[in-house]
Amino acid sequence: GDLLIIMAQVIVAIQMVLEEKFVYKHDVHPLRAVGTEGFFGFVILALLLVPMYYIPAGSFSGNPRGTLEDALDAFCQIGRRPLIALALLGNISSIAFFNFAGISVTKEISATTRMVLDSLRTLVIWAVSLALGWETFHGLEILGFGVLLAGAALYNGLHRPLLALLPRRAAQPGGAAEREALLRGESAAINSGD
Repeated sequence: GDLLIIMAQVIVAIQMVLEEKFVYKHDVHPLRAVGTEGFFGFVILALLLVPMYYIPAGSFSGNPRGTLEDALDAFCQIGRRPLIALALLGNISSIAFFNFAGISVTKEISATTRMVLDSLRTLVIWAVSLALGWETFHGLEILGFGVLLAGAALYNGLHRPLLALLPRRAAQPGGAAEREALLRGESAAINSGD
């Protein structure tokens, strides 16, 4: 399970870098980029549904046939229950909007900023899930989100105004000379007796 999560993160990171390179190099409008990604994703996954319909998955599978996917059963359920079709359309719309917003951020700022904002999305989802009672609270999660927020704040430079408010220490004697020597590339042994 953890290996799959790590692999997914690596794949997403590669995708973000390639998206940024593509959007900058070819000056592609974010809506066109999202449409192109969606089209290729749809075609690839539609083609993969055929072999997944026949590959046995045993207890790993959740469908009655015991295969990786049962697209025919899924289409029957969508046809019989309009609420499933409505949920599917809502899911498709929200993902399209999310990807458009993400590529817009990538084009205007950078993929790194997009990933920082994406990690903050996790915090919002967690807070809403707690408020609605969908999740139980674990104290260690606060530490994790604290590290997440601290990293986002450091990346965005929010620490600089706070550091400017701190009182400065008086310069130590010889500090300027030592700094200049280090900047010129001179080095001296530590504890050389000076």
